Amino acid sequence: MKRLVTILVCLALMALTVRAQDEFDVAATTSMNEVVVVADGMSFEEYLVKQVLENAKPLKEHVKLLRYTVTTSMDKDIDLKKMPKRRTITFAAKLAGYGQIVSALLEHKQFGITMAEDVLFYDGTMSTSNSRIIEMKQQLTDKQVKSFLKHDRMMRVNIFDKFYAKVRSKAKELKKKYQKKQQTGMRYLGSYTAEGRLIYKVKLDNLTVHIVDGCWQIKAMDYAEGQNMMHFECKEVRPDLFVLSKGTVRLYIDRRKWPTGYVNMQTTYVYK
Repeated sequence: MKRLVTILVCLALMALTVRAQDEFDVAATTSMNEVVVVADGMSFEEYLVKQVLENAKPLKEHVKLLRYTVTTSMDKDIDLKKMPKRRTITFAAKLAGYGQIVSALLEHKQFGITMAEDVLFYDGTMSTSNSRIIEMKQQLTDKQVKSFLKHDRMMRVNIFDKFYAKVRSKAKELKKKYQKKQQTGMRYLGSYTAEGRLIYKVKLDNLTVHIVDGCWQIKAMDYAEGQNMMHFECKEVRPDLFVLSKGTVRLYIDRRKWPTGYVNMQTTYVYK
């Protein structure tokens, strides 16, 4: 998904940092009122994050082979013809090989497309095949369709490993704030049960992580700033192995000198 987000942001949003809003609604989520005692004076949220990082290991050490199909839908309602430095951005996109994608996004204020592809994860590497268009809300030229399929490489990114890298990076960031006696925004939000597993919620500033008790893997993740949000859900496809099953990105454009509007993306993963 990162490649398609990069295309959209580069062409339409440029300087906008992609963030996420914590909108994950879990039934029977409870607040932690009782006192939890852990070793060395560590808070319970610190203990949970420590468990995640100490037990984190690359996906290739969890499983050698995974096959799945990814379906990604993207829609927008924003007039990119009115964006600042449009000609410069368009020229740069053409040089990078995204000229036809740029033309499609510029031609249609309201735009929607759904694509799918098959993914093979084998021994630490990812490859995709059978890229295809499932649905379009508008007519595209053959060249535009081919360009979308050609550059639809977002699932060659190992999202599993990037999740844990993000948590590690955020933990280091908050540790530096703590050492400077600044507010870290880190706290324990409570727990809930999903599919027979106990899940803890920890807020790390604008990142919320849902942690599975016992195996200490990530069940869900939310990243937010203002109205802009990213939400990811994971499912257990092997014993104690939780991998991405759904991702949602919502970007609301409300910046000075920029056209107002939004860009939405939804991605689902079906494992075979």
